[in-house]
Amino acid sequence: MSFQNSGCDQSSDTEHVYGWITDLCNKETRFLAMLELWERRSHIDSLGPLLWHSFGAVSGLLQEVVSIYPTIYTDNELNGQQSHRICAAIGLIQTMASHPFVGIQLMRCQFMCYLMPLLKMTSQSRAAEHVRLSVLGVICGLLKSDHPEIVGYFLGTELIPLILRQLELGTSMSKVLCAFVLYRILEHDVGLKFASRRLARRLHLIHTLARVVHQLTLEPGPHLKHVVRIYSRLADHPQSLELILKLLPAQIRNGYFCQESLPGYESASLELADLNRKLNDKNVKKDLSHEE
Repeated sequence: MSFQNSGCDQSSDTEHVYGWITDLCNKETRFLAMLELWERRSHIDSLGPLLWHSFGAVSGLLQEVVSIYPTIYTDNELNGQQSHRICAAIGLIQTMASHPFVGIQLMRCQFMCYLMPLLKMTSQSRAAEHVRLSVLGVICGLLKSDHPEIVGYFLGTELIPLILRQLELGTSMSKVLCAFVLYRILEHDVGLKFASRRLARRLHLIHTLARVVHQLTLEPGPHLKHVVRIYSRLADHPQSLELILKLLPAQIRNGYFCQESLPGYESASLELADLNRKLNDKNVKKDLSHEE
């Protein structure tokens, strides 16, 4: 292990890091250790693998996750101290998830099963939102590895329904992360086929997207780019394309989002152009077939 900050006493810092990792095994010392490691994560090479291979470290972080289950399943309300503590633990889990090798191992040992319930919290408090964002950060870290096995794993969970609910009802930052997660899943062929396989699944997805677009006309948000990307990716599947042609929101059809004066929509122009090209190609082919 090495440190990027050459001005530090490397030997002394290494001992401190190993000490903090050891402290993760003890509930009394765990919180301070999590904070110290999280604060220095960018200065510690290979912190993810180091945590994964250290005796008791992952177990200690898992204990922090499950310790708040009684709270979220009874009164569904976390206080600031609980949120701070669980977010510190999830932050270190994200460090592991973002590492290509360790992320796969986390997925294979079903570790995400312990984080997914945290996305079910309906509380809109700041404490609960910080937890949701932390969990979404772990999921984004896993999906960034672009490994098809990870996409296949998430398709076997209830992630997509949870993501769609947050995409519609969450805060602005939650919506950005959820839109990114959904697009990354659909980017893979297995994800696109899964989302388009059944009519009920296609309807749920496209109706939710339509409601999100309507929300964007009332309250601009930076997730429009990813939402349009999702539409464009769905348009690559024939059955989903047919449904999009019937149910595409008028705000996209009439060029509402092409207005340059709309804040936050400038970055979506390329995605809107790509979606319109796919829809126009389909309409042209349909017209040609009728003429024949």
